[in-house]
Amino acid sequence: MPPSAQTTRLVSNLRLLIPRLRLLQKKDTASSVVQRRELSQLLSEGRDASARIRVENVIATDIAVEVMEMVELYCELLLARANVLDQMAFSDQGTRARLRAKELLKKRTQEQAGATVSTTAGVKGAGESTGSRFGFSWLGGGAQKKEAERAAPITASGAADDSGDGLADEDNPYMDTAIDEAATVVFYAWHRFPHEVREFTMLRTMLGERYGKEFMTLAQDNKVDTVKVPDRLVKGLRVRPPGHELVESYLREIANAYGVEWHGAEEELGSAPEFVDDLGDNDDGDAEEPQLPQTPGKQQGDSGSRPNPSEARRASDASELTKATPPRGLASGRSPVSVAPPAPRTDNPHPRVKLPGTGAKAAAVPKEDTASKSKSNNGGIPELDELTRRFADLKRRP
Repeated sequence: MPPSAQTTRLVSNLRLLIPRLRLLQKKDTASSVVQRRELSQLLSEGRDASARIRVENVIATDIAVEVMEMVELYCELLLARANVLDQMAFSDQGTRARLRAKELLKKRTQEQAGATVSTTAGVKGAGESTGSRFGFSWLGGGAQKKEAERAAPITASGAADDSGDGLADEDNPYMDTAIDEAATVVFYAWHRFPHEVREFTMLRTMLGERYGKEFMTLAQDNKVDTVKVPDRLVKGLRVRPPGHELVESYLREIANAYGVEWHGAEEELGSAPEFVDDLGDNDDGDAEEPQLPQTPGKQQGDSGSRPNPSEARRASDASELTKATPPRGLASGRSPVSVAPPAPRTDNPHPRVKLPGTGAKAAAVPKEDTASKSKSNNGGIPELDELTRRFADLKRRP
């Protein structure tokens, strides 16, 4: 017997959906590889804070791939049993299953409404008791009595229906245990699926025609009595940030895979140095006034005052540092200001720079003394010409 048109549409949609899920898995896996490489670069550069934030995208991508793999397996099951599903769904068994789901949804709704009414009655109880003090308690008592009489048969009928129809009997599936689980997974995952897939929406609509809107509503909240969504899939579709241990394990595995030296969790900071109060107390118990730091080697203005030990220690440290590394700049005889000479021109082929206030002094100083000073003023070491001249003078002496 050839399959019906509805079965053909279901099979065609499943054959389009399964390759689509596989393609999405490949894309997400490739994106995860690129993100892992970027995370390894961040770890090598020491940017741990940024890596801990971006690794959550890698974790979410891996979870999405796992969810799509599970949904793909259930779609393959529906594809393999499409004829069996339609044979049961469009027969008397399917009609009974839809009626059963309708009764179960009605029962769930009544239970929720009863819980809401009981909570509201408990809140209003105090107000009604105060009303009896004025003699008008009979107004609310009759209404409460009628509501209790109405609720009593509903509860009794519900219990009778539960025992007669076997709504909570796990040995009595709606259509087939495996097919029911696959349909429940599709209904539950459609609102929480990581990607928007058109074929997946069409599959949900087709399964809704076979199971009914009531079963679909119960399956969306995972409240079907005979079948439940696997816990692994529920955890995968849960929207929660990853834990600290999971983030650390991901970063550690990425560092090991790419050969990056990473020490794992953040190292604990060392203990802070103890605070030492350099401002001692006087004999009368009053604290000394804080003094401004002075230049090393400069004595205090008051010769009779007692120097502060902290300032003396700082001055000795600064003097030792100065001896170890002598300052450069003005102390070496070089001016910090440099003036570029003017360019030669036709009217002034040899231009010179004249500083204000140095003309007379320069004229008074002999040229030989200036040359000898310039030659010998090279950090205290005379030049070769100066040394040659000194040796010549020594030879001339008797």
